[in-house]
Amino acid sequence: MGNTDQRSAVALPSRRAIIQFYDLHPLASDCGVLLSATAYAGQDDASKAYQAFEQEAQWLGRAARAEIPWLPPEQCTLGHIDPALERLNQAVPQIKKNVLNACAQTVAADNVIQEREAELLRAIADALDCPIPPFVSMQSDVTPA
Repeated sequence: MGNTDQRSAVALPSRRAIIQFYDLHPLASDCGVLLSATAYAGQDDASKAYQAFEQEAQWLGRAARAEIPWLPPEQCTLGHIDPALERLNQAVPQIKKNVLNACAQTVAADNVIQEREAELLRAIADALDCPIPPFVSMQSDVTPA
């Protein structure tokens, strides 16, 4: 029984970041990186990607009281996504939830969720330590044989 007590006294380091942001406003550019990246992940055509981005960017922009910038693909690489996620991970849980939901809606804008979109969304959710929002199940294009 002594060993059990000793093991329970050992604390594992917490993965949670220290909360630095209680408002979305200073994170608007980080949101732009994530929303632009998720829009590009599902579209090869830039105008269709922008359409997927636009509605959620407007919604988040109202919440942030700031414009969420639409970025070119070269500003949505992993080298840009990682720092954005690090800053967003320092936000209160409600902000992280709102950003993740906006990314999920951007991914689902065309009613098709491709593998690369799903993987990016899972990575964002994991980095923000948030569960993935549920998706409405879509009818399959596959017909029974």
